[in-house]
Amino acid sequence: MRRHGVLLLLLLLPGCDRLIDRQIERAMTRVDRAMLTSPDLTVVLCGTGSPLPDRNRASACTAVVAGGELFLVDVGPGAWKSLDLANVPTSALSAVLLTHFHSDHIGDLGEAVMQSWVAGRTRPLEVYGPPGTARVVDGFTAAYAQDVGYRVAHHGEAALPRALGTAIAREVPLDAAPDASAVVVDRNGLRVTMFRVDHAPVSPAVGYRFDWHGRSVVVSGDTRKSESVIRHAAGADLLVHEALNRDLMGRAAAVAERLGNPRLAKLARDTLGYHTSPVEAAEVAQAAGVKHLVLTHLVPGPPNRFVGRLFRAGMSDRFHGEITLGEDGMRFALSPAS
Repeated sequence: MRRHGVLLLLLLLPGCDRLIDRQIERAMTRVDRAMLTSPDLTVVLCGTGSPLPDRNRASACTAVVAGGELFLVDVGPGAWKSLDLANVPTSALSAVLLTHFHSDHIGDLGEAVMQSWVAGRTRPLEVYGPPGTARVVDGFTAAYAQDVGYRVAHHGEAALPRALGTAIAREVPLDAAPDASAVVVDRNGLRVTMFRVDHAPVSPAVGYRFDWHGRSVVVSGDTRKSESVIRHAAGADLLVHEALNRDLMGRAAAVAERLGNPRLAKLARDTLGYHTSPVEAAEVAQAAGVKHLVLTHLVPGPPNRFVGRLFRAGMSDRFHGEITLGEDGMRFALSPAS
C-alpha cells in the first residue's frame, strides 16, 4: 500500500507528466537500429538455457545480424522476450533457422512470427530447416490464425497486412552423408550454410555457418561431439556450441534416485549420450582452428560463478583460444576482414 501511495503522489507532482513521457520515449527508442547499418557480423545470445527452468536463461536462440537482416537460429520458449530485452531490431527479422524440432528449440516460433509482424516486419518471414519444418510451421500458423484475424480486424490491413502475419516454410533436404551440407541463403555478400550434426536418436538435426565479408560464425545446434561440426567450423571466428556437464547431470540423476524418483533419474541419464561436454566442445574448437568458443544451451545452466568454474574445468587445456560461458543478452561484433 505504501508503494502505491508513493506512486500516486508522484503522479500528482508538477512535471510528472514530463518524466512519464520521457520514460515512454526511452522505451520506444531503446532498439539498437545501428546494428542494421553496421558493417559488422553481429551475434546476440537470446537463449542460452535448456529445458530445465532458469530465471536468467531462455531456451535455445542465437541471433545473427548482417547486411541489414536479422536471423534467428532456433527460438525456444522465452527467447523472444530475451531478444526484445537485448534491444535487437526485431522488425528486421528475415528468417528463422531451425536446427531440429525439440520443444526447447521451437517453442517461441509463433511469437517470432507474430511479434516481428507487430514490430513492423515488411517482408515475408521464412523458416528454414530440415525436412519436417513445414509441419512445424503449419502447426504454429494454425494455432495463431485466430489472433492474426483479430489484429487485422482491429488495426486494419494497412497497419498489419494479413499476408505478413504468417511464415513460409523452406525445407532443405540433405544427403545421407554425416557431414552433408547445403547453402540456404546467399545474397548481398552473406552466405548461410546448413550442415548435418549427430543428435541421434533425434534426426534430422543440423547446425549453421554464417560467412560475411571474411568473418564467420558457426552455431552447432544440439549434437554429440561431431566431426561435421569440426569440418564446417574450420577457421571460424566464433563458434557458438552447446554444452552439457555430464558430472553435474550425473549427480542430479543420483539425487533423484535417492529421493525415490527413478523416472526423473532415467530422464537425466538419457541426456548424457547425445550432447557435447564442455571439454569436448573445446576439443572441437581446437581441431577446427576456431578463434573464440562460446558455450550455449548450458545443461544445467550455471546459477553462479562457482558452478560456472565447474563448467569450464579442463577446457583451457584442450582449447587455446578465447572461451566464453554464454549468458542471455551477450553480444559479439565481428568487423569485416577486408
